Amino acid sequence: MPLYTIATQAGSLPSSAKEALAARITELHVTMAKLPASWVHILFEDYPTGNGFSAGKPAAMVALTLTIRTGRSTEYKRALLAALWGLLQTATGAADDQIVIGIQEVAPSQAMEMGSVMPDVS
Repeated sequence: MPLYTIATQAGSLPSSAKEALAARITELHVTMAKLPASWVHILFEDYPTGNGFSAGKPAAMVALTLTIRTGRSTEYKRALLAALWGLLQTATGAADDQIVIGIQEVAPSQAMEMGSVMPDVS
């Protein structure tokens, strides 16, 4: 179920860099969560120049939102966040004050994939 949505300023991340980042994120999630790669989904969204802001000023922000099933430990989520931060920073070259990452959790009973309600985290 993991659904990664990554927003970057248009033109800041070429298609080849998006593909490489998606491969690294998939590998990370498969390794940490012990689930098949086919469950990892990544969506890139480009926003027009002038539509990203930090501290009220225009900025080429990088935002990653991850939706996962509830049930993972705090330690797991902190380790995942730290690893994702490094991957994003390497891929985009963005400064610390230009990256935002958040995890949203959903009950497995409230998500479907491949035509089935998601199982609980084991």
